[in-house]
Amino acid sequence: MLLIQDLESLSAKTENIITDGLLSCSYRDIKNIFVYLKNFFAQQDVSAKDCLVLECENSLPSALTLLYLLEAGYSFLLVPKQVKTSSPQDLQQSVPRFCRYRIIPESLTHQGEVINWEQPESFIFIHENQEWNNHPQKEDDSTAKLYLRTSGSTGIPKLVVHSHAKVWQNALNCGQRLNLTNDARVAIPVPLYHMYGLGAAFLPSVSVGACIDLQKGANLLRYLQREQEFNPNVAFMTPVFCETLLKGRKSSRPYNLTVAAGDAIKEDTFIKYESQFGCLVRLYGSTEMGVMAAASPEDPLEVRMQKLGLPVSGVQMRVEQSQGEFTNDNHDVGELWCQHEYGFEAYIDRDGQTIYENVDCNWFSTKDLGRISSDGYLEVLGRSDRSVKRDGLLVIFSDIEKAIQTIPGIEAVVVEAQGDSQRGKGLIAYCVLTKNSQLSEKEIRASCFQLLPKRAIPEHILLLPSLPLLSNGKVDRQTLIAIGNKTDFTNLVRR
Repeated sequence: MLLIQDLESLSAKTENIITDGLLSCSYRDIKNIFVYLKNFFAQQDVSAKDCLVLECENSLPSALTLLYLLEAGYSFLLVPKQVKTSSPQDLQQSVPRFCRYRIIPESLTHQGEVINWEQPESFIFIHENQEWNNHPQKEDDSTAKLYLRTSGSTGIPKLVVHSHAKVWQNALNCGQRLNLTNDARVAIPVPLYHMYGLGAAFLPSVSVGACIDLQKGANLLRYLQREQEFNPNVAFMTPVFCETLLKGRKSSRPYNLTVAAGDAIKEDTFIKYESQFGCLVRLYGSTEMGVMAAASPEDPLEVRMQKLGLPVSGVQMRVEQSQGEFTNDNHDVGELWCQHEYGFEAYIDRDGQTIYENVDCNWFSTKDLGRISSDGYLEVLGRSDRSVKRDGLLVIFSDIEKAIQTIPGIEAVVVEAQGDSQRGKGLIAYCVLTKNSQLSEKEIRASCFQLLPKRAIPEHILLLPSLPLLSNGKVDRQTLIAIGNKTDFTNLVRR
């Protein structure tokens, strides 16, 4: 997709802006800014043959540099902006050996002054990778690549390869499903360096010429301030931030649309959010496959609350079931597989060597458990690695979590398998209590006997002040497991 040509077709709304609260530019300004960036990279002898690392944050300089690299056909890896206290070793680990330069856009010059778009040398800094391996592209593949890291929420992050063209096409399909138009005023507090922030929020919004507010390090206070100044009617959030907004906002404030992706949303949260803020839809995607499914704003509340919607254009989904593991309640549940015309191309290592190639849009295991209704709607129940066999039957962690969340005084719960038990794998439920709740671990576990079959009752309950989160808003399960491993449950004090 050539963004400049597409922007010119949006001439009726070229006064629409992209802002980060500090800097703003209209869509009509982007063409000239791209000329300045083109000249700058040429002067620095950084060509489209050089693979780059772009340190990205939710700022206008980062966003416009990202768009320019897509427009000019550069291959680049998106990573989060490194903090200034990062060690040289940490910085080097963020730059794979096949990438020649690290590109760092800043919002202020070194002198602390507001940047001048005509002088990119004052706000874009380029560092050569001393470990660059001069890895050549395949002779039969000269297409520009976008590299993303998986979230690492369930293990070691991987490097995922996308073509620019397919990322744009998936973004267009996502925007179409969500009914985005150039009348939208879109708040994006989710990070651009993740597929959700980039491929579901930012690029679809840019493709229709919507007004966009990029929010860096958004917390409740900052979000409410930006909400007052920017007046959004569309927002992309995590379920955790939806709950934060519910707790922190004192009055209703209607949006045309809120999109949430990541972990599941509790039904009572969904209903409360919709009553105060308007239409809420859930979106399903991954770093590898981009946006796979999303509800439509036109779907009824019951559908949007219980299901993730239909697959977007170019996507097919299927369920693969294992034999002999399921009860009558989950006989139609299995592992979800996706075939996506606009999905990823490969996994690669730090040297740029292919680990796995997604040839001819292979069927890809999402490693999620779910079901597909007779009318094609998708329901995701949790990760397949977040289920275990106990007493010879499948136990899905999300089912346990939903049951425990119904106990008065429980704010949040995450279940993980750790150790062994007489029934099979051991289970720990990590619980966060509501304010002023006096529940003990013993009381919570006693309630489980009234809510769950015996095979699904966790051996241990562990109370935490809050759940650890990754930068994308997902629960940091690796940290939870580490907490569980360090806990001596035999000496756990029970109130």
